[in-house]
Amino acid sequence: MQQIKPAWRDGYFRAKVVAVKKLSADMLEVLLRPESSWPAHIAGQHIALTLEINGRLTTRVFTIASGSDTYQKEKQIRLVTKVKAQGALTPYLLSCMPNQWVNISAPMGEFIWPKVEKPLLMIAGGSGITPFIAMLDDAINNGQLKHTPVHLLYFAKPDEHVLLNELSAFSKGCEHFTYDVLSKQKDGDVEAHLCNFANAHWLVCGPHAMFEQVESYAKTINAPVSSEHFAALPVLSSASLSQSETFSLVHNGQSLTVDNQQTLLIQLQQAEQPVTYGCGMGICHQCQCVKKRGVVRDTRTGELSDSAEQLIQLCVSQAVTDLEIQL
Repeated sequence: MQQIKPAWRDGYFRAKVVAVKKLSADMLEVLLRPESSWPAHIAGQHIALTLEINGRLTTRVFTIASGSDTYQKEKQIRLVTKVKAQGALTPYLLSCMPNQWVNISAPMGEFIWPKVEKPLLMIAGGSGITPFIAMLDDAINNGQLKHTPVHLLYFAKPDEHVLLNELSAFSKGCEHFTYDVLSKQKDGDVEAHLCNFANAHWLVCGPHAMFEQVESYAKTINAPVSSEHFAALPVLSSASLSQSETFSLVHNGQSLTVDNQQTLLIQLQQAEQPVTYGCGMGICHQCQCVKKRGVVRDTRTGELSDSAEQLIQLCVSQAVTDLEIQL
């Protein structure tokens, strides 16, 4: 099957790498052409991208940085991401070659252009600019910006702003779109720039600290806020590992309660759930399954998984958060 359809995997969509380009020292643009069965996205949504790295499937979530109209015309999507030196996936993106097949999920998320009759304030931090680029791309094409005033506050470290040429083109093409390029070092915290937008609907995408500042200020003036931000992995201390906690586990549509003391395999067996297993020590991989969401701890190394879709072994995995798995 892999010879006929490279990177084919049940439950995944395939996408062909069109190009990978550096936008700055640590920012990459990745162009992908999804297979025809992939359902088109709505601007602002994200996907899970999966690469096979050293024989292991690794997944991370990225917001699509191009509009749905562009996808319909060009049949490709764009990802823009910061490369983390010690990251599990992003350092490997630059080595992806044109025509290489990768796996992507269906589009996900509700962070899209809101259906409101008021101006919009977009607040971006770092790579949080990507959903707004996609939204603006579509809004220019379908004429939404002719009726809705939009202002963008774009925060990043000095000289680390990306896609400024596109923002300039959007601004020149539509008088209803304006933007400010800001940095915390030069322009202060985001709160200092919000007081003039009390009558707008706010959209924020960026670091959690930025979101908390925006949300706190919005409550004081009753401004509506829509947001997109991905939570960091939980921080575990030795005390938290020794203290028993319970979490929900959804598997194949069924739900049960598990704790963080025993492995998932043992608890599934105790609950008399059908599960395939072998050695019980993480060697034979017969109990391998797909974790759809949540975080698990490897009992051998103490390593935490990421929170996105990933292959795990039930016999050496303990719950750290609520989970969904597919056996």
